[in-house]
Amino acid sequence: MNTNIGIDDMAFQAPKLYLPIEELALARGIENSKLRFGLGLEQMSICDADEDIVTLSASAALKLIKKRSLNPKDIGRIYMGTESSIDGSKPISSYVHGLLNKEFESMGYGSSALLHTDVIDMTFACIGAVDAMHNSLDYIAANPEKMAIVIAADIANYDLGSSGEYTQGAGAIALLIKKDPELMVIEPEWGVATQCEHDFFKPIRLKMAEGELVELHDEKPVFDGQFSNQTYQERITEAWAHYEGESSITSFGTLVFHLPYAFHGRRIIAPLYINELRQQGRLGALAQEYGLNPDAPEFKKAFTKTDHYKDWVGATIAKGELFSSAMGNLYTASIFLSLMSALENGAQLEGERILFFAYGSGSKSKVFSAKLAKGFKDRVMDWNTAKQLDERTAIGFEEYIELRTTLMERVFDQRPGFVQVSSGSTEFNRFARKYAYREAVAKSISQS
Repeated sequence: MNTNIGIDDMAFQAPKLYLPIEELALARGIENSKLRFGLGLEQMSICDADEDIVTLSASAALKLIKKRSLNPKDIGRIYMGTESSIDGSKPISSYVHGLLNKEFESMGYGSSALLHTDVIDMTFACIGAVDAMHNSLDYIAANPEKMAIVIAADIANYDLGSSGEYTQGAGAIALLIKKDPELMVIEPEWGVATQCEHDFFKPIRLKMAEGELVELHDEKPVFDGQFSNQTYQERITEAWAHYEGESSITSFGTLVFHLPYAFHGRRIIAPLYINELRQQGRLGALAQEYGLNPDAPEFKKAFTKTDHYKDWVGATIAKGELFSSAMGNLYTASIFLSLMSALENGAQLEGERILFFAYGSGSKSKVFSAKLAKGFKDRVMDWNTAKQLDERTAIGFEEYIELRTTLMERVFDQRPGFVQVSSGSTEFNRFARKYAYREAVAKSISQS
């Protein structure tokens, strides 16, 4: 079986808008330094009135298709990881499939260009896209003549005024999975740990409307932040123990995490790093150097403030946090945004290995590694993610509240791209969720 399979390229789509985190902090009475320097938060990505999970996903996939000049007959599947579904009967990837099929038709491939392309969504909180990629690696191993597109996309909204509000974000990343990739080879060893937990839950909520009980779905989660930190810590520890690849974290020059907020990875990995130093016989000398007692209850917290730990984080983790600071939590796309950030801002070399810690509430972790391909920098140079972030439009707190609490018709940013025309949620457009590609003359594309 061909094991030289992995990620050939990636494409990123940010929403058009963002809210500076200091605007939210001021309005909510939160100390801005806590959010910026404590959690690493600087900006929150916000969808415009005509953007949703479908427009973000289709835009990321179309970027990938165009820059790699992909032939639709070579795309065996479009698999998606998300927890932001808009349809209880079919996957978001089917909506994306319809939009991309129209684009291929406009390129001269005919009206059935993607007829034989499989689509599905995978949902397991923030690890769903890693699951979709894991599954697609096996597909390419069995069908090496084909390619797969994996889309990681989510809109992370929390209740207004809740403790999760300042971590919000939205975005999509598309990955091209194929044999002999030019970005990185995903290595065959994986560690997995799964437990049924309830640290994060998206229930069907019951609400009162005009004195009557109305049942409706509310995508905003019920969560226990401290318990979620605990389950994240437990699952990655168990998955790392199960991982059969390189047994030393310190042998990897770059570590990539799912980041609910930018600085989460550097906090959650500390116990594993400390344990490794202990096993290597290095912890005692380091503790003595900084005047710390490794057996003290507060040792972990104190050790993470030492220059040694800060230097290690700066060398292996910090570059992967930068885009998260500017975007917020992207749920399934978070780990892949961290990867793009690490590669665009880092100084990795061909053949260097990267270690991934994926996590999804509920709860599951996967630990895996990848080796950078020869010439990978040519792929990375083409991403220009920082430029896309700079081109977003800033909005104020009142505009943010307006977007979150009303069905707005006003669009802040009219740039070209996929847009939502109708949501299919009102009396006059039921069963007619519509999208368009806005350009000189917008042409409506209907998805039922």
